[in-house]
Amino acid sequence: MATHMPLRLSIRTQDHEDPVTSVPPSTVMHGLTPPVTPTMGDISPSCGSETSISSRSSSFVSEDGSKPRDLYQKDLHPLRPLQYSDDLEYLYDPKGRPIEYGRGVWSVVHKASSRPSSKTPLMTPPSSPAAGGKLVAVKSPARRDAHAVLDAEALALTRLNKIRGADHHIVPFHGYIPGSHSIVMSAIPLSLSTYIEEKADIAQKHKTTRTMFDPVGGMAQWHGLAKKLITGLNWLHTEAQIIHGDIKPHNILLKSRPSNTDLECDGFPYEPIFADFSSAHNITGSSMSAEKATGTSLTALTPPFAAPELLSISSLTSPDSRPTTATEVFSLAVTLLAAATGDLLLYPGASNMQRLAMAREGHRVIEFARSGPNGSRVPRNGAVEQVVKPAILKDPSQRIRPDEWVELVNSLA
Repeated sequence: MATHMPLRLSIRTQDHEDPVTSVPPSTVMHGLTPPVTPTMGDISPSCGSETSISSRSSSFVSEDGSKPRDLYQKDLHPLRPLQYSDDLEYLYDPKGRPIEYGRGVWSVVHKASSRPSSKTPLMTPPSSPAAGGKLVAVKSPARRDAHAVLDAEALALTRLNKIRGADHHIVPFHGYIPGSHSIVMSAIPLSLSTYIEEKADIAQKHKTTRTMFDPVGGMAQWHGLAKKLITGLNWLHTEAQIIHGDIKPHNILLKSRPSNTDLECDGFPYEPIFADFSSAHNITGSSMSAEKATGTSLTALTPPFAAPELLSISSLTSPDSRPTTATEVFSLAVTLLAAATGDLLLYPGASNMQRLAMAREGHRVIEFARSGPNGSRVPRNGAVEQVVKPAILKDPSQRIRPDEWVELVNSLA
């Protein structure tokens, strides 16, 4: 299936040119990317070394002043990321080109086959995968100025995958290859952005007066998605003590559920998990190495999904500006709004500059969405508005907290 390529939305906070050609898997460079977005053909829907990120503090203090559980204290010292030791074989299309799962401002994700190493963990792409290998996604550099960013992401993923509940909320991490600054993860062949686009297309073809007031995927599925993602965000902030930094539909993957899982359990046929921690930050503590390398805490922003306080000129140019738990709540809220309306651009402006101006007034995003072609899918006082509205308030301090948000979405079941 052809890869869905939305318009470029990311704002880069450094003056670097974008790569204009594909980077071969064997090239040693570095970078960040959005999510792993393999092709739909690889999956069918169904229901059913201890380290840390680079905080140099031996203890965390959360935004409310409390310390995390002692269970995680041993993970707070910066050590080394989990090393990847298996053999990788990159997969190619019929024209002999490496198959890409996704590409971002900083990196590219390739499709590969992994098997236990016979001798050395070299990344040497043969013409075809060996029998018995499992599919993985390999995130490799696309530019020469992001080694520190991928290093920090590998450390973050190493720690995150050891925290209880990680398998339910974040992409599985298999290891890091220092020589090429590459991250190896499970291949999850569907992103939320692709899912939204496909549901929007189906909804447009079958729109009726009975369904025009529901989210494009149906109310039960939207509510199930909201419940899972809000629970996941609460886990990131309270259990993992980390800020994702770039929440958007493109950075959320949909993992297949066991075939024996009851579809009626929550209405959503996938397990949504967060991917691409290249913009991640400690909630408190020392800056990550990525911030020192780029000179800013905002390594990437996607305007339609970024909180408006991060989109001002002063925030974009200040090295002290950084995402917070409140900006994350906003980003997830507009992600859920996009999932309801089927519009990944969110704002109905005729140009990127018009949409950016609207994004800077993000507390009015519901109003803007209602003026668009799918505004009927956000009825006044309906479930979508009830979930989204308290998370997009203009004053960040007044936005709903993730734990309160979990209770709210559960109460609407």
